[in-house]
This record gives sequence, structure tokens and C-alpha cells, in this order.
Amino acid sequence: MATAAVLGATGYLGGELLRLLDGHPSLELAHVVSKSQAGRPLAEVAPQLGDARGLVLEPSSAAVDADIAFLAQPAGEAMGEVPGLLERGVKVVDLGADYRLKDPAEYERVYGRAHTDTAHLGEAVYGLPELFRDRIKGARLVANPGCYPTATLLALAPLARAQRIRGPVVVDAKSGTSGAGAQPTATSHHPEAAGTVLPYGTPTHRHVPEMEQALREVDHGDPPRIVFVPHLVPLVRGLLCSIYPTPAGPFEASEWERLFREAYAGSPFVRVGATPRLSWASGTNRCFLSVQEAGGAPVVFSAIDNLGKGGAAQAVQNANLMLSLDESAGLTHAGFGV
Repeated sequence: MATAAVLGATGYLGGELLRLLDGHPSLELAHVVSKSQAGRPLAEVAPQLGDARGLVLEPSSAAVDADIAFLAQPAGEAMGEVPGLLERGVKVVDLGADYRLKDPAEYERVYGRAHTDTAHLGEAVYGLPELFRDRIKGARLVANPGCYPTATLLALAPLARAQRIRGPVVVDAKSGTSGAGAQPTATSHHPEAAGTVLPYGTPTHRHVPEMEQALREVDHGDPPRIVFVPHLVPLVRGLLCSIYPTPAGPFEASEWERLFREAYAGSPFVRVGATPRLSWASGTNRCFLSVQEAGGAPVVFSAIDNLGKGGAAQAVQNANLMLSLDESAGLTHAGFGV
């Protein structure tokens, strides 16, 4: 039985990690860290867990001794934690953005802060298993992708690799409010978000460089230009992308669907078929893809749970690979369905 630690255990992603690890057959939760709730019993903070094992929330990662640590902390904190964890032999999955971009200058431009751990920035492996599975298996530091890039890249990667698309690619994305984190903001607070749809992140969303970097890795060339507009919708969880690629040649929906089925034939968490519903993905690590035609042009739908495949569940999938466990361990449960 391998051991795990969760840093940032009381946020939405941290809570989802606790739920998944509670039922994991090969990973035992050994440490939970929360600066804001330190000293409180985990059973008191998260009574929904089946077995809190007498754990108490710790104030820092100083005492963490585990095979792997999941970092679900506010932006900018992971790069202060990673060096010490790696030095102590703890493998790391960072659910934040600190290690997703390889170029420290690009990181500073996008996130407005200097990167303080450039020594490990180049080592980090981008944690989208369906694209980079072999690299993840040998990694000790994995950068878990953002939820929007996960849904978008799984829809675009097979097409980019086969050179079926060119720019621009329009991505109309919609996500539930849990993607904004547990701390209410002027836009994610329920009275502001309920009963409306709010586009944001224009003219350039911070996830676009992440998507373009991954596509360069996939097709070894210039990625198609992405026109990305996310929307906040009055749901708690769930993410749907309606993607409108520009074909590089003749388009046939059946041929594009074949590309998807071949690309993900060995991937247990990608389903290709009918127009997806968010309820299918809710509570799971699955991505549902569909290729269709609208007015003679292609449209690709991609649906995930932003806290699942877009966050905590994908982090567990990465950890399974890093620890040489069954890739699907702890992740085969059915979704919520509604």
C-alpha cells in the first residue's frame, strides 16, 4: 500500500482528492495539510469521508513523509513546496499552474509573478496521460493540466497529430462555478453567478499558452491558433467545450471519429460517440467526445467533470502511473448521473 499526502485539503479540489483516496485500493492517505484549518480533526472537517483514520490537519508539509503528495493549493504556493518534497523523496502531482509552462519568462508573463523554482520547472512532466503516458510513468514531478486545457486538448490532439486542422480553432467553453475555487469572488459568488452566463478571460485567457505548448509537443510544429472564450454557468461542477476547428482539407465526420477512436483505443477514460451530457461525466475521470457536422462544418464536443478529469481524478490517474499502479485504480466508479 503506497502512502499519499494532500496539501490544500479543504478546498474543492482537495476535498475531491480526499473522496477519491478514501476508496482507493492501493493508496492510503497519510497526511492532510491545511493552513487555514490546521489542528482540526479531518473527520470534523470532512464528515462525508468513510474513514478519516484519525488524521489531523497539519499546518505545513514539514512532516510529510509519503510516497506521493498532491498539491491543491492557491496559485504560487506549489513552487515553495516542491523542492523540499522532492529532496525528501516524495513524488509530486501539482494541481495548480506553477509547473505547467516550461519557459519561466512565459510563466511570469502569464501569471504576473516570477517563478522561484526554475531548477525543477524543466523537469516537470505535463500530466495528460492520454497524450504523455510514458513520460508520466518515469516522472517524480507532474503538472496536472487545467480543466479547460484537458477538455480542449483531448478534442484537438488527434486532429493536430493527423494534420487535419489549421487555425483558427474556436473553443466555446462553459464550466461550473467550482472551477473558481472555494473562496467566493465578485463573479463566482452564488448571487452573482446564479441565473446567468458570464463570458470571461478575453482577449487572451491564461490557459491558451498551456494548450499551445501541449499541441506543439503533439504535432512537433506550429499549433493552430486557438480562439478561446470560457463562460461561467450556474452549475456547481461540469465542463463542456463546443469546438469549431478549421479543417485543413475535406471534412468527413466519420473519418474524424475514426481518428478519435484509434487515438484513444488504449485509454480507459475517453469515450467517443453521441453528443455528451455533463451528467455522464459528473463525479468521474471520464471525457466524452463527439464529432458532428453543423452546416457542413465540423464541431467537436468535449465534456468532463472539472473537479474530476479536469482536476482531482486526473491527478489520481497520474499518481497511479507514477507509482506503477493500475492506471484505473480508484477511478472506475460510476458517475453521479444527475
